[in-house]
Amino acid sequence: MKKQTAFCIGASSIAFTLISVDILPHLHFGTGEGFPEIFANNPIISPAIAATKRIPNGQILNISGEVQLQRQDGRNIRPTAGTPIYPGDKLQTAQNGQITIQCADLGIKLIKAGENQLNSCLLVSDTSQSECNRNLIRCPDRGDGKIAWNSAPIPYIISPRRTKLLDSKPILRWNPVAGATSYKLSLRENGAKLNWEMTVSGTEAVYPGEPALKPGVKYRLIVEANTGVSSESAVGEGDIEFGLLDEKQVEAVKDAVGAIDKQVPNENAKKLAISSVYLNTNLIAEAREILEDLQQTGVETPPIYRTLGDLYLEKLQLVPQAEVYYSKVINTAKPDDIEELTAARYGLGQVHSAMRNNLEAMKYLRMAKDGYTTLGDLPMAQKVEKQLRDLQRREQRK
Repeated sequence: MKKQTAFCIGASSIAFTLISVDILPHLHFGTGEGFPEIFANNPIISPAIAATKRIPNGQILNISGEVQLQRQDGRNIRPTAGTPIYPGDKLQTAQNGQITIQCADLGIKLIKAGENQLNSCLLVSDTSQSECNRNLIRCPDRGDGKIAWNSAPIPYIISPRRTKLLDSKPILRWNPVAGATSYKLSLRENGAKLNWEMTVSGTEAVYPGEPALKPGVKYRLIVEANTGVSSESAVGEGDIEFGLLDEKQVEAVKDAVGAIDKQVPNENAKKLAISSVYLNTNLIAEAREILEDLQQTGVETPPIYRTLGDLYLEKLQLVPQAEVYYSKVINTAKPDDIEELTAARYGLGQVHSAMRNNLEAMKYLRMAKDGYTTLGDLPMAQKVEKQLRDLQRREQRK
């Protein structure tokens, strides 16, 4: 039985997150009459109000029989579980075919046999620009040249950073330092040192819960290696603080997770669904843990790898980890999976640009430009062309 899972995330920004499951032959999500009502008034689901051509407003969850997906520009593609759908797409099924899709508002729709339907999912809001500022964890202020720690031999923080938390006893993770045999951990609370310290020998620990973390407070993890280097040695890291959800938000997440428990019987599918709820609530660290843990159960697909690459690069500002996952997309995607390969190559272009590997960045961006041109995404192709010119000038100044 083939396992397929996927997340739909934009090539250059995480506009919204969806889940896709094809783990069981037929997952009984319903026909769109019951499941959407569970989420309709849930404050963790962003209102779907606007869209652009390159922002998906849904994705295919499951297909059976003969089906076809026609893009707005007339391209016919071979859809599978996790294929994103956009406004204007047409979904067609033969007499033996059926398509189950999930919209951006997490509602489920069924395209029955012998139907030819225009994508009827609501449009989705792209808040990645309007809501971003330096004070929001939701939209990291990432810029070329600000990520100076990508190869630094320091214990830079991997988790939690730039995230909200559901768990008040989070897993603490940091980069290993060559030669270090122990690390001293401490926390800052709204900039002041918290009365807590712990010394460990590995690169992972669990916060014990005392002193208790409180909602509405900004926390920052500090790690000092016994070699003398510290996570605070990083230059240009910016805001890497984290905080807890408030009580109202916690209840909203619990309600959504409870609904998933009732609707999704398969454990892997349930985890994917929960990670989608977490991402919609800015629980980046806990969503990432779920996605990475899924690999241990054999759920490994290019879309999940790309999702992790996007999370590490765009949300967490962790270039080395982003490179690992974008590279996994390149190594596992099929040659005709142009959309996934193009997005991963664009991601690798951003990774190498941040690392000042100009020639490597240009190599991947040229391939990404060709991919976007093939896909008919001329705005992205033009954007990449500008980045290529900037990189060329940077290389000439060396």
